[in-house]
Amino acid sequence: MANNLLMRVINGIAGAGFTIWIVLGDWEFLVCLLVGLFLMLYEWTKINRGKKKYLLFYCGIIYIIIPTLFWALEYYNDNAYNGISYNLYTLWVLSIVWACDIFAYFGGKLIGGPKLAPQISPNKTWSGVVVGIIFSMMTSYIYVHNVLNDNIKLFYLSIVIIISAILGDLLESKTKRILNVKDTGNIIPGHGGFCDRLDSFLLATYAFIIIKLMGLL
Repeated sequence: MANNLLMRVINGIAGAGFTIWIVLGDWEFLVCLLVGLFLMLYEWTKINRGKKKYLLFYCGIIYIIIPTLFWALEYYNDNAYNGISYNLYTLWVLSIVWACDIFAYFGGKLIGGPKLAPQISPNKTWSGVVVGIIFSMMTSYIYVHNVLNDNIKLFYLSIVIIISAILGDLLESKTKRILNVKDTGNIIPGHGGFCDRLDSFLLATYAFIIIKLMGLL
């Protein structure tokens, strides 16, 4: 257990540093988006092989492609909102998702208590969710204040992205139960596959897209 936790922490820190470097880079971001898209589609195809759940399979393909292509188009168009480059908003979404995931995990482990959705994801607790939300909002406030021109509207909108991230995690857990698999892959030691790591980010991106389309940025 201790070794697994250490592996998660080491890979989590390394992954976060690598992701920040990619997002703030130039062509690296687009290349990694396309590689990530390929790996997620590969994992999704692999865990669906022989299951004959065609509607679920094709819905999953669309679900994965849309947010990935959205960020690719943001890169291609070099979009900016209120004079701030799209990649700083990408990091805003990522930072919220990371904070929620990390602190929900440790909050649930330390506090315990009633389960959030025992039939879907037996390890998740309400205490973890509350801790994750609190620290995500704190992370968002710090980021918005220091990077996004203190746009307080974005701080309040953080809750939409946080809830989406939590639901995205549960959605993938439910999907894995339907397909009877533990992880989507094992490409990341201690973390599973790419789909396992990006489940929250995918649905959080949908929330960001809606916020953008509503002109709230």
